[in-house]
Amino acid sequence: MSHNIDFQYTYTSGDSWASGCISTEHQTFEFTCSYLFHNPFEELLNAVYQIVPNLAAFPRKEIHFTMLDEPLEYRWEFRLIDDTHVRINIYEKVYDSKTKLVFQDNCNLFSLLKALTKCIANNPELRGNENIERINKEFKVYLKNG
Repeated sequence: MSHNIDFQYTYTSGDSWASGCISTEHQTFEFTCSYLFHNPFEELLNAVYQIVPNLAAFPRKEIHFTMLDEPLEYRWEFRLIDDTHVRINIYEKVYDSKTKLVFQDNCNLFSLLKALTKCIANNPELRGNENIERINKEFKVYLKNG
């Protein structure tokens, strides 16, 4: 079970691409992603938000989203193990090929939220998005009250 999580994300407003990295005590996964069709960081936060107990109106135990990186795509899956732990699986798929697991770890939910709020605090471009800032504030309140 990982308690030390680091999440880094670099995006410059107006760019079509971003890059990031998620690291735990056990492994590291680096990625790039496209902003062509949607905001992948916002989708990541929305997915995590859905599994945090008592935050979402209709919370989920499992959720996934797809992050695009031509010609790859990454399927991020989050599964709530209990009120304080989450399993993260990330699968990589190249067009017309099989999907392979590229990252898997069970993490402390508070550590994940702290890593995401720290990432947002360090990147003013991310804070400029109203939905990201709203979720960030709710994560901070959850951590404070946790």
